[in-house]
Amino acid sequence: MSGETKPLLEVDKLISSFETERGLLRAVDQVSFSVGAGKTVGIVGESGCGKSVTAMSLIRLLPQPAGKILGGHVHFKGKDLVRASDAE
Repeated sequence: MSGETKPLLEVDKLISSFETERGLLRAVDQVSFSVGAGKTVGIVGESGCGKSVTAMSLIRLLPQPAGKILGGHVHFKGKDLVRASDAE
């Protein structure tokens, strides 16, 4: 369709987890959303529902080595940040 622009940020089926003594804890389970250029988004929810983990996953700041992104895509300006190297 004409007039539509690609989102600046696209999160598709993001899965983030933590390795615990009791096994793998899936903190974010297939979260998807997009944000257009010049737009603002808010993530709201109850305490412990994964808001901070979602945000930390987007910018690859999960505590290591326990925190991991298991799946999904985070596209920023067309580049998949999940698969980008640390140097990028």
